[in-house]
Amino acid sequence: MASPKCFIYYMLCMLTAFSSTAQEWKALGVDELFEKARQTAFDGKREEARTMLITILERAPDYTDVRIFLARTYAWDEQRAQARKELQTVLAKSPSHEDALNALTDVEMWDDNFAQALTVVNTGLSYYPNSEDLLYKKARILKSLDQPEEAQRVLNHLLSINPAHTKGLELSEDFRLARMKYTAGVSYDLDLFSRTYNPAHSLAVQLARANRWGSSIIRLNYAHRFSSNGIQPEIDLYPRIVQGVYAYLNYGYSDSDLFPQHRFGAEVFTKLPLSFEASAGLRHLYFGTTSKVTIYTGSIGWYYKSYWFSFRPYITPGEPGTSFSSTLTVRKYFKDADNYIGLTGGYGFSPDDRRIQSSTGLSADRIYILKSQRVGFAWQKTLKRNFILNISLGLSRQELSFDEGKYVWITNTVVGLRKRF
Repeated sequence: MASPKCFIYYMLCMLTAFSSTAQEWKALGVDELFEKARQTAFDGKREEARTMLITILERAPDYTDVRIFLARTYAWDEQRAQARKELQTVLAKSPSHEDALNALTDVEMWDDNFAQALTVVNTGLSYYPNSEDLLYKKARILKSLDQPEEAQRVLNHLLSINPAHTKGLELSEDFRLARMKYTAGVSYDLDLFSRTYNPAHSLAVQLARANRWGSSIIRLNYAHRFSSNGIQPEIDLYPRIVQGVYAYLNYGYSDSDLFPQHRFGAEVFTKLPLSFEASAGLRHLYFGTTSKVTIYTGSIGWYYKSYWFSFRPYITPGEPGTSFSSTLTVRKYFKDADNYIGLTGGYGFSPDDRRIQSSTGLSADRIYILKSQRVGFAWQKTLKRNFILNISLGLSRQELSFDEGKYVWITNTVVGLRKRF
């Protein structure tokens, strides 16, 4: 073990080295120091970079490029109020400063303040009507404000200026896809059990339509499990309530033991500041007059760069006591929301899992109190001709309803294909 004297000596050496490094960059000219600060920020050391940038501004308060870059480092670290303060300092002296207006537009967009972002970008375009950056950002803002026709007009203007604008072309393709009102899909679901049961098969066909008020999906579920067949028609509605708030409504019916006789779902989703979203709702499964389950649920989601994190709990009051379960999902998005890979983990019963088993296997009206754990992987990618392919793999450990305390392993494979038109 090192002696206290050795430790003190080591710390003094570290402090001396740090002090020497600081003295070295403080001796640089403002331009050289700005270049060093930029490189330091891009290396991920943004606190250290900000120290350098503030030092420059102490020497040269009107060095606007430095102040704008300082604001961007604050924005990258979600210190948006401080970023606005620095940018407004620049704009107070130079109201038409293009880089400052561009940066402030980004800050408002990243903070989901799209109405304010539109005000800022319009100010910028009043000075620079053909700015490609500002036109592209305005089209994105209008899309977020659910003004697709106006967004398309702005995008057309951008592409008339620069027909090869890469991001503009990608956004134009997004608008083209959005104009396709229908999406038809089919998916196949295979469950393999480690013992006792034969493979279980499920098939679903669906048709989705985008409407002015939101979207709707009609679905027909078919299941073959435990030598039984069953069909369940189902409908999902996603009505828009106000900007940033929408609902989920679901109803399904079946006369088969493989599904609940009636299933209802209702939930309200809302956007929150700092790229968060939240929801609250319930699911109700009705198997008969003596067997029904109401499950309360909600979610909290967070978008960070190209990642999405979501936590969803389920609370089921009943006998012999209240049951708790949850699901955690992480997705990495690529060029858009239709291209991603994802991981899922959870425990307990999920009513949103369409693989509800019957009394011939994993009892449908009791499965919500049984113990289970699950992990899964999902992959989705857009293909040519407006097709979307998705594949998911899962592994579950499920307690048996007829032999509590004993478990069966279930491997699950789902393959789905959808087409927009």
